[in-house]
Amino acid sequence: MIKNQPEIGIYVGQGASHSWTWFADIFDREAYTNVSFLNDGDIASGALSGVDVFFVSGGDTFAIAQGLGKNGADAIEKFVSFGGIYIGACAGAYLPLNSSLPPLNQFNFVATRIANLTKDLPEAVAKPEKFCTEYGCRYVYHPVRESVRLRLTGWGRDGQYVEAPLYGGPALIPSGDAEVLAEYAGFTDSTEFLIDREIASRALLGTAAAIKKDYGSGAFYLFGPHFEHPDFPEANGLLFEIFTGSMSGQRSRATGEARHPVEEKQYRAFLSAVSNARIMALALERSSYSWLIGRKMYDPEKIRVFLEAIWKRARLLEAPACLACIESSAIELLTGQVVEVAESIQKLRSDALPRAQETAFAEFLFLTLRKAAAAFLTIYFHLKRGGVLHQQRRSTCTIATCISRQPRHSIQPRS
Repeated sequence: MIKNQPEIGIYVGQGASHSWTWFADIFDREAYTNVSFLNDGDIASGALSGVDVFFVSGGDTFAIAQGLGKNGADAIEKFVSFGGIYIGACAGAYLPLNSSLPPLNQFNFVATRIANLTKDLPEAVAKPEKFCTEYGCRYVYHPVRESVRLRLTGWGRDGQYVEAPLYGGPALIPSGDAEVLAEYAGFTDSTEFLIDREIASRALLGTAAAIKKDYGSGAFYLFGPHFEHPDFPEANGLLFEIFTGSMSGQRSRATGEARHPVEEKQYRAFLSAVSNARIMALALERSSYSWLIGRKMYDPEKIRVFLEAIWKRARLLEAPACLACIESSAIELLTGQVVEVAESIQKLRSDALPRAQETAFAEFLFLTLRKAAAAFLTIYFHLKRGGVLHQQRRSTCTIATCISRQPRHSIQPRS
């Protein structure tokens, strides 16, 4: 457990993919509770004034920039200038790099260049749908996916190695004012090559995988690979070192009883809706569906990642003391959102649905999933922070008579 935890804001707004849900797993593992889930509207309304660290993970960089807009860009610059820590992974790492393309040109905070940018694409040998993205008159291309080997040059561990997964994040050529924290050093047995291995080696190895750029009183930390992926605890630990280095003192929030607490019957209806949506999502995974939303390709497996983030925690909140602290209206809204998810999945499975409508339904589906997962995790971490929910091998409420059930086995999402 990390003491004196800084407040961490996780971006869950327009353009964010599923990868931000990984934080819930690593925060649970470290008994970390000071976390908020912020959308683009929250950022524009000044929510960054209440956090010490702001993390933007994977997704569609152009859509994230569009959602945040000029107000979001100004909020981020002010936040970092006055001592905040911005951490970007994958899409979040591309976002603050210098660019002449709108809307990215509103976020020119770091002069570092992208090594995986070209006018002449190499031939794709796997996953052509995930291989490249148009970037003006050029392309951002991705040589490999999955686990890569990184050589550390920061954190006081120069020459040590860690592994982390790469899912479209940048290879960086840092400017002189940026500190290189890690560089791409090699591949692993899990590395999937999207182009010829020799070409991939020349394009990736030796470039920067993680950098730090001091900015005013704060700093930008940019990561190509996902150091927040829960299957890579050593990489997770390096992120927590950044978090604890930004401490401004632990905040606490009291969790009292809700004005209109959720009833057990209502909460069980919510659990039933989540269970039903999970089953339907699993059935959709057995198909060959995929949807291009904005500039990012989405596949059915990502649906269940959001649902699992809810499901594996939702059953821990069934105890009376927990339900007494949850507003009935919040669960009513969540239940409605999950039902909408199930209905969208059902429509996507319809062979009669035109392709244009299919993409629109998929876009609505992932938007609803993001909102539902963020709303539920906000409730969950609020209860943990307030001491109502205490997790230690099994989850129990702090009231001695209130013990929630052991979690049952659930279907595990694939990466």
